Amino acid sequence: MEKAQELSTLCDVQPGIVIFTPGKDILWPTESQAKERFQNYLSFRWDTRNDNLVTHETNLEKKKKAQEENIRIMEQENEEKEMELLFNEVIDGKSYLELDARELKGMIKLIALKKTKVDERKKQLQEEDQPIKGNDNNIEEKNDSIPKNNYV
Repeated sequence: MEKAQELSTLCDVQPGIVIFTPGKDILWPTESQAKERFQNYLSFRWDTRNDNLVTHETNLEKKKKAQEENIRIMEQENEEKEMELLFNEVIDGKSYLELDARELKGMIKLIALKKTKVDERKKQLQEEDQPIKGNDNNIEEKNDSIPKNNYV
């Protein structure tokens, strides 16, 4: 009964306990409250109740998949960092002939990724450099049309 009280407090639930014994039945917290809680339980819709239930196996499988995903992400990040270090070694003078097939494939991926990032940045800079046509906010165009006075 103490555990049921703790469960009630910690989980915000309304437990009821029914103990059948040959001499006397025990109902907790009181007979009327236990009967009311039991009636509420029986009147609850089964289809809704089953949607909320999670088996231990399902929960463990979900956790396992999440952990596998985390491991995959960490392995990918580790591979990327290893390739960046290797790339820096090649820049510093290490011969690419010393690399094995896995390292060469990783370097090719890294170089392709770096090239993509450089191309994106180049495109951004080109867009920023182009004046907006028909916009009166372009200061250079306004200043070119105003004659300059030279005062000495």
